[in-house]
Amino acid sequence: MLEAGDEIPKEAHEQSELELLLGSTDCTVTRVTDFYDNGVTNKERLLIWKWLLGVSGSNITDWETPIEHKDHDVIVREVNTLTESTVEREKVTKILEYYCTARSTRYKAGCGWAEVLLPLTPLSHGDAYSCFYALLSKFVPRNCKADGKPFHLFRLLLLYHDPELCAFLDTKKCFPDLYSQRWFRSLYVGKCEMEVVRELWTRYLLTGDPFMAFYLALVILVNARDMILHMDTANSAQIAEEVTSLPDKLAIEDIDDFISLAKYYSDRTPISFTRDYHGQLFGNAPIELNFGALSQALCLPISVSELLHKTTYDGVNYLVVDCRPKCQYDAGHLPGAFHLDPNTMLTDPTLFTTTVAEVLVTQSKTFLEEDLSSNHLCFMGSGREEEDQLLNMVAAHFLHRKTQFVSTARNGYKALHELLDMDLDNGLEAHNRGECLVCKEDATSRVSDSELSVATTNSDNINLMSRMTSAVKDASDNVKTKLGSRIGSLWHESNAERHVTSNTKSKPYRGMENVFSIGDEDDDDEEATTSETDREIIKIRVWSEKPEIKSQFECEEISQDGKMFPSVLMLTTTYMYVVQKLADKPGSGFIRYRRPYTTIARITAKKKHPDVITMKFLESDNQSLSTYRFLIPNSKTVTNAIMAFIPEENDC
Repeated sequence: MLEAGDEIPKEAHEQSELELLLGSTDCTVTRVTDFYDNGVTNKERLLIWKWLLGVSGSNITDWETPIEHKDHDVIVREVNTLTESTVEREKVTKILEYYCTARSTRYKAGCGWAEVLLPLTPLSHGDAYSCFYALLSKFVPRNCKADGKPFHLFRLLLLYHDPELCAFLDTKKCFPDLYSQRWFRSLYVGKCEMEVVRELWTRYLLTGDPFMAFYLALVILVNARDMILHMDTANSAQIAEEVTSLPDKLAIEDIDDFISLAKYYSDRTPISFTRDYHGQLFGNAPIELNFGALSQALCLPISVSELLHKTTYDGVNYLVVDCRPKCQYDAGHLPGAFHLDPNTMLTDPTLFTTTVAEVLVTQSKTFLEEDLSSNHLCFMGSGREEEDQLLNMVAAHFLHRKTQFVSTARNGYKALHELLDMDLDNGLEAHNRGECLVCKEDATSRVSDSELSVATTNSDNINLMSRMTSAVKDASDNVKTKLGSRIGSLWHESNAERHVTSNTKSKPYRGMENVFSIGDEDDDDEEATTSETDREIIKIRVWSEKPEIKSQFECEEISQDGKMFPSVLMLTTTYMYVVQKLADKPGSGFIRYRRPYTTIARITAKKKHPDVITMKFLESDNQSLSTYRFLIPNSKTVTNAIMAFIPEENDC
């Protein structure tokens, strides 16, 4: 049997049953899981890891040339504390030095990289390096440091599922970064026996879900909740030390239950938890983490799009509690939403208490009926910060009562209204455009825009001249008028070239610094459609692991009639693919279309809901435009990724 430190031989050999399976075009995770369940050798396990990580080999062949990295001594000291094997020490040290040199990064003690490499040492240097790189980019969250973003997110996950335990740890100032850094950084290697790590990693990778690290951490805490809650006399450091060591006690026979429980919690967590933060936590793209006030969030925020799919996502269905004033609720609300006026907390405490009891009874009733998908509470406000202060008080009231599954709708009713923009009367109940505050605001905005658009060429020139007055204030009025008029005409010429219309025949938007803008969308172009008979069915996971796919983002495509279609946006260096998921075939989808970046004419986002993105592409006739609309969480991350692939315009 292959032992740690022994490399898989590279000489030619007859392919085994597993190698034939992994090399076949119809190989699936399900088939690999079935094969694994029948028992495998350590060598076969490593082959499965390589396939799951998308590693088919390595272009790095020179592992003999010494590398003198500036942190060599730090690496050696840390590696020597992890293993007594000379072969493992030399291999791990060499790979870490190569990685740090290639990435132009420093090695910091305790970063977890050495632990991640240890289970990979039976592989060749090249394969171990490739697997290590894939694990770091696909499964180890970024920003794993004190007060790091992954730990703020994990705290919200714990609060969602076990508010009592979360409150206890908060009271003790024992925050997730104190006890779970080592778990996330090393993928739970810690001090576990290597056989336990190998089994855990295999089951973990077979799920294909990098957020499994969060759910595994949740399982550890919930399973130890009685022990933790009895540590009421311990201080923060003592609790953190005890909790940190919990995974070290795992045995190999615990792994199946460990993973099963993690999947259980995953199925009962809002999909926003993974969809909204995947691109920010995982991958190597140089993007800025944009979690907003996540560390200050009262409870888990979710996307309003989830509230429109009550039967789409197994395990989570919502009892929406609309916390706007009654007059706003009566002017339009989500069908089935329960109304709770937060003002009654101050003006009529008895009515407030009665309404809260009704909400809890409704929630507990579905729980007792074992309809576990229907007892998740989502509190919706107006989307106006000043009005939603009372909403936070209401949600805090429920959390104080140790109520599970509490969330808030991100940006509230305004976001919902924006999402249903093309189908308001069908998507909302009792919608009254004359009384709806968002409709009134939109009407006012349209009037203002209309008034601004009435400006004549002369007034444009006057405005431009006025803005230049300070720069030319010593010149005569006659000179200023001529200069303003000239610049005004140049501005109109330039502006005409910066917008693609039906009469435009030049290349789109290559005179602009950026094809992405936030503003009111141009909705006068027809929306592109796809022929149902021209579908190319694919396995989404298999496609996402192709080397040419550089980034992928969960999104929802919005049709012209307002319907939402869960999709995946995949980016190569030259094309953007949109893959629509098939509801009747989980894990599968079809390619709606692919578009070269060179045909992008414009990308716009609405001011009031920047996650609703409109993309316009120039067709082959170089005149007409096709329009596609998407709901993309953290859309700025996606648009930045797209912009990075758009080629610069040639000078010629």
